[in-house]
Amino acid sequence: MVYVASTQYEDAYRRVADSAGATAGASVLLFVSMDTDALCALRILTTLFKRDSIAHKIVPVSNYTEIASMNQTLVVPNLQIRSIVFLNCGAQIDIQDFVTLREDLVVMVIDSHRPFNLYNVFWHEQVQCLDDGDVEKNMVELSQAFKDIEFGDSSSDEDADDSDASADELSGSDDEDGAGIGRKRGSSEMLGDLARPDQHQQRRRRKRKTDMDPETFLREQQRKAERRELRAEHQRMIQAYYAQGSYHGQSCAISALMLAEQLGHPPSLDTVWWAIVGATSQHMLQHIDADGYSNVVRRMRDLVRRVCPAGATTGTRVDSGGVMSRTNNAADSALGSSTLAASSSQALLDSQLGLPGQSDELPIRENVDPFNPYLEMVPEEEDEGFLRARAGVSNNGEAGLLTSSKNVEQTVAISESAELKFMLLRHWSLSNAMRFSPYVATCLATWSSKGRARLDLLVAKLGLSQAEARAP
Repeated sequence: MVYVASTQYEDAYRRVADSAGATAGASVLLFVSMDTDALCALRILTTLFKRDSIAHKIVPVSNYTEIASMNQTLVVPNLQIRSIVFLNCGAQIDIQDFVTLREDLVVMVIDSHRPFNLYNVFWHEQVQCLDDGDVEKNMVELSQAFKDIEFGDSSSDEDADDSDASADELSGSDDEDGAGIGRKRGSSEMLGDLARPDQHQQRRRRKRKTDMDPETFLREQQRKAERRELRAEHQRMIQAYYAQGSYHGQSCAISALMLAEQLGHPPSLDTVWWAIVGATSQHMLQHIDADGYSNVVRRMRDLVRRVCPAGATTGTRVDSGGVMSRTNNAADSALGSSTLAASSSQALLDSQLGLPGQSDELPIRENVDPFNPYLEMVPEEEDEGFLRARAGVSNNGEAGLLTSSKNVEQTVAISESAELKFMLLRHWSLSNAMRFSPYVATCLATWSSKGRARLDLLVAKLGLSQAEARAP
């Protein structure tokens, strides 16, 4: 069993760490796909390597031709490389075809692409594929079929019939070899003997079948037919697995976060945020459906409650749609442009995903800045900056105001808010964001003039003018 179950990620990492301890230089080579999910997983994994003092080298790759080239450049001549980690690549290919597997080389594959190449999962002992539960739960029969095809008796029925007569054939071949000692290699006489069928061997086969008991012969034929039918069924099962098409499993960043947790490293705000960004990229690129993403949202919500400071996420901020954003309470700055499309309440999330739920009302607070709900509005008579500007002075001393040297500590947290799933809504106009969103584009056919007219009508029904909708 060469795949790694979701509860045993630690074993795969320990194997990489143990092999790295035998060398002084960079012993781990990371092939990283150039996508958001892989980059987020890389940040989490390199954090673990730095904590364990494991020297590593990062190689970004965009196709498997580059991996084969890097194998000849970095792996074959460098005996210090003891481990290779594939991030969001490598699961769908036979690793042995692209990487030279030495005896002391360990390969770990963290990839969300499916289907797996079965040789990586069930064949190579040096290749460790991190499983998200798909292999362990849904591929038990497929595992048995693959083992039967690759490790079972692959000889033909005729060879099985002749297994008992192999000794007689070998003894007969000695006489033939003795008769041909004086012949020249490649002579016409020798070539004629090779081209001619072995009549003596055919007579032995016919004699064995004639001497066999009829009932035994029928049972033997029935056994062979069942064996052929079972083998054909296993081949059809494997072909159906590969023919189901490409799909995606668990996010690569989520797998890296689970690995960190199993190693005993408590999740930090940064690692949780990287996992959120990686999972969100899958949802935004439509690699996973709404149901799968809702499961990720619920799991990450629990982690956010654990890593965020107490009271940092009270009074959930609601924007124009549903996002989980990383905010600075004191400076009101967004520290990450990537967002997690989740609802600010369970009811809003369930309504967007079409799931049943209970309605939760947000707490209503007075004197709150509409642009920054975390900033309490201060009356003018208590606003020092306003009083100083009205007095025309540059410092509090000239204005006769008391000053304080108390420092306000900035609190960084991850909070949930609601946001519409429109393309580049934060960086684009509402009209363009709706026009180029997959759902709106397919429903209204916005690539045509009639579709754009339907979009303008929809914006008008929302109570917005064309100038407001097209404003950046």
